[in-house]
Amino acid sequence: MKIEAVDVGLVSPTDALVDFYVQALQLPRLEPRVFPFATVHRLACGPVTLKVMVPVEAPVTEPPPMPFWTRGGHRYFTLWVDDISALAASWVSAGGTVIVAPTQVRPGVHSALLADPDANVLEVMQETAAA
Repeated sequence: MKIEAVDVGLVSPTDALVDFYVQALQLPRLEPRVFPFATVHRLACGPVTLKVMVPVEAPVTEPPPMPFWTRGGHRYFTLWVDDISALAASWVSAGGTVIVAPTQVRPGVHSALLADPDANVLEVMQETAAA
């Protein structure tokens, strides 16, 4: 068996989340997939496709637990980047929230926690030269 690709999917009540990710992460749009029950917007995100499904009928949303690790199940996804501070600034400029500012979590590795406008949590990691 060979894994051909990995997609990460979010569900949102409107297309606004798609526009947010395009702006915050500067992601190019791919051809959306239209189904009778929803439109799946696809964004090229490195080796992964980030998908935002917008159902015809708005989904029920619940506030995520904070911190996210206090409850089991899928709670976040991680991006490894080359400039964590620039990404955090772009995130805020696009309308997102910094939950935890870029912080060294171990020698040579920095991490930040960000929330998008729908309160999905994104962990951002950057490897740097160890001090």
